[in-house]
Amino acid sequence: MIPRHPPVFFASDLHGYGIGNTSWFDDMSPRALAGRCLLDALEYLCTAPKFAAKDWQLINANAARIVHQCLTDPALARHDIVDRVAPAIEEICAGIVASRQYCIPFYGDDYWDWASVVDALCEVQRVSRTAAKVARRELDQIRRTIQIRVPGELSTGDTAHEWFGPAVATRAYRLLDKRSPGFDADLRHELQTQALERIERGRYRGRQVTPWQIGWHYGQVVGEFQRAASEQAVELADFAWMAMPLEPGKRALVLARVLQGACAVKDRRTVLQALEELYRCETTARPFGQGIIGASVVASLDVLEALWPQLDQREKASLNAMLEALRFLHAKANTIGFLVERPEDIEGLIQAMGQGTLIEQRNAGRAIIRHPSFHAVICLGRSITEAASATALAVEEHGARWLIMPGQAHALGEALRHVSGGPHFSGAGPGALVIASSVAPFGIKSELQDALSVAEAPFSDGRSAIIPADPALHRLAHDAAETMLDEIGQFFEGQTVTRKGDCSDDAVLAAFPGALGADESAYVAGLICLSRSVPFLSIRMLADRAGHTPAAMTRNAACRLAVKIAETLGRRM
Repeated sequence: MIPRHPPVFFASDLHGYGIGNTSWFDDMSPRALAGRCLLDALEYLCTAPKFAAKDWQLINANAARIVHQCLTDPALARHDIVDRVAPAIEEICAGIVASRQYCIPFYGDDYWDWASVVDALCEVQRVSRTAAKVARRELDQIRRTIQIRVPGELSTGDTAHEWFGPAVATRAYRLLDKRSPGFDADLRHELQTQALERIERGRYRGRQVTPWQIGWHYGQVVGEFQRAASEQAVELADFAWMAMPLEPGKRALVLARVLQGACAVKDRRTVLQALEELYRCETTARPFGQGIIGASVVASLDVLEALWPQLDQREKASLNAMLEALRFLHAKANTIGFLVERPEDIEGLIQAMGQGTLIEQRNAGRAIIRHPSFHAVICLGRSITEAASATALAVEEHGARWLIMPGQAHALGEALRHVSGGPHFSGAGPGALVIASSVAPFGIKSELQDALSVAEAPFSDGRSAIIPADPALHRLAHDAAETMLDEIGQFFEGQTVTRKGDCSDDAVLAAFPGALGADESAYVAGLICLSRSVPFLSIRMLADRAGHTPAAMTRNAACRLAVKIAETLGRRM
């Protein structure tokens, strides 16, 4: 239920929707940089394709782990956003486990990658069923393998892909120290010894280490062992490697690790220089989700991991302003449209939205709403022609990504209850709520042609056919209705027909046997949405021939259900 073409947001967009002083959103400060990196990670997590190939296992795992760690930090405590990204995290974990390799390392290119993926699976167990199922098994597997291999070295021997060096033992140490209860003392000592072993003359344990990778390794070693790695910390302050020709992405990765180590030992001079170089690397005009250099999210993840522990509680809490601005941008870009045929249904929708709803604009035929979970536009269309125009307005001017049409329909049959020794069945009569599985036209050819000329839909040949409800939106309505039985009563799913007022019930039922209700404009709204690839759903409360319904109608059941669907959509944005 996410849009087919996810919107793209930039730092400049945040200023228009932030609250209070938003100038620091693009400051050159650790807090602002961490905030931008967090937004990069969130946007990547929610909108980027999650490839299951080996090269993407590490990126996806780190994105899930770091976002979860930041959002669940007590200073930020954005569990509402964690709930929103939980489906993306589960998708990542399922893809990673499904692409598990058949030999060591089971994930990624080397032991560093493998340990990072297992760390992520352990971190997100509370929000991912897949991670909860496999995390303990994967942790035990890597612990046993490390215990066997560590007397030699944690290397796959693939010199073309692995970045072998002391950071590998450091990453393994960090994983087992944090995630494995009863970390074996001998194994701990051996991993720490290998991690603190120096890179001498460009070689580590007999293997060549590229000069620019030294900072990447030592930054992690110093970040983990701090005082025990004082000699490595001194080398972090040497930025001579910056003179080497290096692509921006790799440069940012090394700077992030240098920053991590310098922050851990409070080397202010090195911290400031690493930050200054990172600011130079950053592409401030990038779309969020593309990483600080505008090419890959990896650098943003590493910078965020380095900076987050260094922010104080107040600085972390202040990032809520950036999160709220991004959240509203998403809501506005995924506006939910409501189309109603009666003015009282506008009020019914607003009442159903409850407290915390802000009416941004309101006139006789339109209302723009900011709900805590979504952004919405409500448009009024009393006739077929007005409904066509209102639908086009909601989609084209207000950017509605979905259109829900709550309202009233005339019941085409009587409620018939069959009572026997077996199951009971009650037909859809006055007072019943209908979630339309499809909408059909009857006797409205001339009205439809007039409506299409107003809305400029590409169906000018006068032909018409049954339009099915959007399957995903219909299923969402069904699930929402199941949770609201005490509020809305029984509900039915079936076809409704848009007809002229002088068409008899018998004629309509002869053309569409089994149709549950007849309305005045739903078909044209569905047709306009179909022509613009916008998911459409009609929800109808059935009335009798005189337009009366039982007391259930006074509860605005159709409006309540429409709002419930919108709230569910809002949580998925």
